[in-house]
Amino acid sequence: MNEAAGDKSRLLKRCAAGAIASVVVVAIAIAGFCLLPSSPPLDARFPSAPTAEELAVLRPAYAGPPGDWPRPRLLPGAEFVEMAPLHIRQRPQGKDADLIRLGRQLFEDPRLSASGHFACQSCHNRRLGWGDGLPTSFGHGRAKGRRNAQPLFSVGYKPAFFWDGRARSLEDQALEPLADAREMANSNFSDVLARLNADNHYRQGFAAVTGEPAIALEHVTSALAAFQRTLERPTRFDRFANGDQNALSNSQIWGLHLFRTKAGCANCHNGPTLSDNRFHNLGLSYFNRKLEDLGRFGVTGAHEDAGRFLTPPLRHVSRTGPYMHNGVFPSLAGPIRLYEAGAGPVRPAHRPASRSPPGARRPRAGSIAPAWVRAARWSRRPARPCSCRPSRAGVSSADRP
Repeated sequence: MNEAAGDKSRLLKRCAAGAIASVVVVAIAIAGFCLLPSSPPLDARFPSAPTAEELAVLRPAYAGPPGDWPRPRLLPGAEFVEMAPLHIRQRPQGKDADLIRLGRQLFEDPRLSASGHFACQSCHNRRLGWGDGLPTSFGHGRAKGRRNAQPLFSVGYKPAFFWDGRARSLEDQALEPLADAREMANSNFSDVLARLNADNHYRQGFAAVTGEPAIALEHVTSALAAFQRTLERPTRFDRFANGDQNALSNSQIWGLHLFRTKAGCANCHNGPTLSDNRFHNLGLSYFNRKLEDLGRFGVTGAHEDAGRFLTPPLRHVSRTGPYMHNGVFPSLAGPIRLYEAGAGPVRPAHRPASRSPPGARRPRAGSIAPAWVRAARWSRRPARPCSCRPSRAGVSSADRP
């Protein structure tokens, strides 16, 4: 009897010891799990000053196709198209290739201008990112233009042209600098055609392509447009989006993540060209000031379009400064600071509103997301998300403002 009781007591002690040991093991496991570093959230809450280990977490998240990347941070009204590598068209052959060659020759020929001093490449130079490196261009008689010469890399993939979107095609766009008194200053197109038809090389070259003995204005604009549609080139981002993980560094992937999430850039800069092809008010109209430019309002006359400008593509953006419609920022740091501050005012508070466009109500200053820059150049201060007020007004080829 006593022996049985002793066996039972020893059994209970062994069970208790085993239970305690199990509890200790579980407690140690839980404590170890809790002490393991947690993965940062792959959204706008990602750390503003990440460690090397946290940056490394982003690479697997962006290893797949763009549709599998972390979702962008979007505001109501944004029309987001997933980022993607741009499909660059193959160069044409035959007569289409001959037309491109003629277009390049015309693009570089100062005889398109009344003075014989200015060619298209004067403001759109390949070595300067297909711009001219100036805040605003100058032309005939050293006259200064109102707006920055837009880079031409992606021009063959755009649905609207000029900062205010007033041209519907590259062919329509080509007519305006020919006639603009501040650019090529031709008083009529017949003078341009007379100069070109007097050149046997041009006359014979166009005849071989068009089958017509004389060069017409539509031949000139078609050739210029055909050449400009060939200017796009592949980028590192294209390679990365196509699966080349070595195309971007960890810091650059962080910049991409910021671009899509916390900074809100993708609200307006998306799709293969990184542009939504819409019009936005950034508060840079300089209303009632020296640099006043009401943008899209000059085309549509719609009060809500005052201060709105077309979202530019961001391909090759590191090569295309200065930035904004008036070239006010010499480097990408300028737009970043502008967006962090919530963009600029439309009208100074101390000025009266009497100079508003007739019947116009005061437009509101909006802000959109910044241009995409390398993460190493990104401010540590969190940027405000996009609060843009886009326009869906139809594109018009109305006279310039």
